[in-house]
Amino acid sequence: MSSVDEQIAQSRAKKKRVIVTGVITSVFACLLIGVVVTLLAYFPVSGGDTPVAEEKGESQASLANHAVDRKALQTALNETNQRVSELVSSPYLSKWKPVKVAGFQADIEQAFDDYGASDYSQAQTTIEQLNTDITNYQSAFEKAYKQPYADAAKAFAANDIDDAAQLNAQALKVKGDYSDALALQKRIDTYHEVADLYEQARVGGVEGNIEKQRAAYQQIIKLDPQQEDAKAALAKVEQQIKQQRFARALATAVNAIDRKDFDRAQEALAKASAIDNNRPELATLQAQIDAELKSQGMESLEKRIQVFAGADEWQTVLILAEKGMADYPDSQVVQQAKQSAGEILAASSALDVYIDRPDRLADNNIRQNAVNAVSRYSGLTQLSAKLGEKISQVEQLIEQENQPIDVTVRSDNRTYIKVLGVGVVGEVREKTIQLKPGKYQFEGSREGYRSTIVDVVVEKSGTPIVINVQCNERV
Repeated sequence: MSSVDEQIAQSRAKKKRVIVTGVITSVFACLLIGVVVTLLAYFPVSGGDTPVAEEKGESQASLANHAVDRKALQTALNETNQRVSELVSSPYLSKWKPVKVAGFQADIEQAFDDYGASDYSQAQTTIEQLNTDITNYQSAFEKAYKQPYADAAKAFAANDIDDAAQLNAQALKVKGDYSDALALQKRIDTYHEVADLYEQARVGGVEGNIEKQRAAYQQIIKLDPQQEDAKAALAKVEQQIKQQRFARALATAVNAIDRKDFDRAQEALAKASAIDNNRPELATLQAQIDAELKSQGMESLEKRIQVFAGADEWQTVLILAEKGMADYPDSQVVQQAKQSAGEILAASSALDVYIDRPDRLADNNIRQNAVNAVSRYSGLTQLSAKLGEKISQVEQLIEQENQPIDVTVRSDNRTYIKVLGVGVVGEVREKTIQLKPGKYQFEGSREGYRSTIVDVVVEKSGTPIVINVQCNERV
């Protein structure tokens, strides 16, 4: 027996139980029908063509039933019944609007009843409408939890945590196992703790406590793995710690060499190599250890300084020079090395401020400071190619931020407009000109009217720069 027949049999079994309880009612109904028929026999109703019309209607229904592909209809009944069963068995989908789900169940049962009664056309119509209704229901259900989640994600990104919590709760109320909303809920639950940890990291930075910073960022990532800012900050802190450890090991090696303790120097160099074996200082310092084993005194120190200076390793030069000043205060080479190293390292640190935060160059004052810094440190590039590269990088960043920006000037086509110190716009209704970032004054003049001055700050912005210059006050 096919699944359709089984379904029909089950439906008929339900109806038999109903029929047993309605036998008496049916008997009285039959008696009433008999009376009505008898009366109609004595009092015929006008319009004797009605039976013909009924026969014609029955004939059309029969033709419609014959036009239905029963095999395809059986397949559709089974597939639709499966859809209804899956919908009912889905806890959140079925409980969202239970009245509609009950309606779907009633519709599929009715479709099987129609099929069992050989009303194939009606069964097909019911199935088609039911499939459309189920699809619409599923789409509405999906929108009911995905839209609040999307709005919650936007609110969370804007740090509007109360709205994010309310919207995400709406999504989970509809679909409590929605993985994206559950993940967002974890972020919402830990938001304030994460904010406190960011503050700890900031305080650690002010205090110069890099270990405190690292611990805070590690805890942030543990609580909220999607905190990309914390990941980037942690990577930077880890790199700083690595550089500090490397610098300490390197300084230990240098001090050991100065004490003629070459075994200790080799141990420190091995420790530095374990931290970062790709640093060029290692090979250079190893060469210097070998050289120190052959020579002593100021000549050896000056040679080492020159080697590191030639390798553009001015941090090591500064270490050597500061140590050498105590032993060889009269050495012109050591004195000059210390001065040059200090200037180059200071210049490098100053330039890093602009390289690490290029967005600050959009500020006119900061950009001018950067221009001044480039000019001030350019003379040191003959000593340090690395510094020259940083200067070139800052120059490129300055140039990027100093690109002309579109400025739309609107007027009444009668006011004569000039950009003081720059040029003439003329009499226009609307004109777009280009100006580099900075502060400008637009002067409008018109015969018989009082002149006007409009101060404008031109800077990069997400919104277009539009100014109105008109002389409206008569003199």
